Amino acid sequence: MKEKYKKDTISRNKTPLLVACIVFLAIACVLKIYSDRTGKNLDLYMILSLGAMFYCALFPVWTSVFTADDNAVTFGRVFRKKIPYSSIRSIDIQTEKRTYRRNRHDYSYVAEIITFHCEDGDHSFAGMIEPSRKSLTYVQGSTGVSAEDKANSAFSRLKYFIESKRYL
Repeated sequence: MKEKYKKDTISRNKTPLLVACIVFLAIACVLKIYSDRTGKNLDLYMILSLGAMFYCALFPVWTSVFTADDNAVTFGRVFRKKIPYSSIRSIDIQTEKRTYRRNRHDYSYVAEIITFHCEDGDHSFAGMIEPSRKSLTYVQGSTGVSAEDKANSAFSRLKYFIESKRYL
């Protein structure tokens, strides 16, 4: 089983990503000014800091993937986290409505958080639930995601896959 999902942060606060982008951009600017004044070649460090800045900027919109085989589930594209089924004690799925403000408008979406309670600690991953065409009608105070969408989400299918294999 291999599925893509829209990655989200575990916590609601995305300010550290913005701060990291600004810090890496400032480091790149300082390195450029320093290398111009001293004549030292610091282009490699400047390129690395700009690359780190772009990684932090693209992290919130990066589509991630998980792969579930017969022995373990693996999350991630760049940094991979492999969780063997034998170490999983239980799996919890939570959904929460999150809001953000852009261009003086409030927007909301539903984030789904899957938590694996393992022998070596808890591992959590978050993703956005995509509403289906049937549930796109707007109702005041609604999240825009139906119970059917939550039941058919990528993390719910993963939990069902692991539980159907009788690993838990």
